[in-house]
Amino acid sequence: MIYLSDDYVEKYIETLSYLLERSISEDYSFDVIEKSIAYSTMINELEKSNITLIAFSSVEKNYKDIFPYKDNEFFISNIYGKYGWIAECYIRLFLKFQITFEVLFILFPFKEMIDLYPLYHEMSFSHVDDLLKEKITHSYLDYIMKYKNLSNNDLVIMTGIPYGTINALRYAKRDINKLEAQSLLKISQALSIKMESLLTSINLKTK
Repeated sequence: MIYLSDDYVEKYIETLSYLLERSISEDYSFDVIEKSIAYSTMINELEKSNITLIAFSSVEKNYKDIFPYKDNEFFISNIYGKYGWIAECYIRLFLKFQITFEVLFILFPFKEMIDLYPLYHEMSFSHVDDLLKEKITHSYLDYIMKYKNLSNNDLVIMTGIPYGTINALRYAKRDINKLEAQSLLKISQALSIKMESLLTSINLKTK
């Protein structure tokens, strides 16, 4: 679990807001933005609880490290505007639910967050929490399999893991956090997703 002071949270929101707004202004596609941020050293270190990389680096340096640098002047329009709200949603969801940014961008694609802004930006963040819980009816594994259009049988063939195990993990009848490392690796490789993205430290309410 990562605990941050308000100052650190504000710094993370400011940084992510800058990354999102500037990358959009420089015409990167949503897919490139999501993948570049989710797999960046900056985010990977944050997910490993190293909170200093973002906190003590300028937003300009973080941008340069993630995206091909364009030598032009850029000023963020308003950290409390649309991109600031989106950045705050991502950061607060990450901190509360311990979801990797890889999965956050699957659950809430950047384009979807832009569309949600007019409806939700004046509401409490608890409404965004509720949206997440509506999406996760069983487990992250279940949602990712649906996202990638894979059945239990598909994953059995791809991994060699018994059907009963896959089914129990998918429908939260077995704790994936306690799965053998080798089996977790097989599932992550089959889904082309980080092992950490399959894990969660909380129990989401199932339906």
